[in-house]
Amino acid sequence: MSTTPVVPLALLEQVLRVGEGALIPLDEAKRVFERDFLVRLLKMTGGNVSQSAKLSGRNRTEFYKILQRHGISPAMFKNSRDE
Repeated sequence: MSTTPVVPLALLEQVLRVGEGALIPLDEAKRVFERDFLVRLLKMTGGNVSQSAKLSGRNRTEFYKILQRHGISPAMFKNSRDE
């Protein structure tokens, strides 16, 4: 589930804490969904922020802020299109 060589502690804790059928708090579920959505967009566009922002219905500045909030770098996806 991690997009980086080092698995973030929060992700590891989430995996260990959430068993099958368990529910997580809504705020956490939204963060997980948002992060997964961003990763999918960046993979689809090969890390192109302008295209990803457009597909998400956000402007580039806002999109960059959301990426920063999740610790996601578009450069991580530069050659990942169609994988």
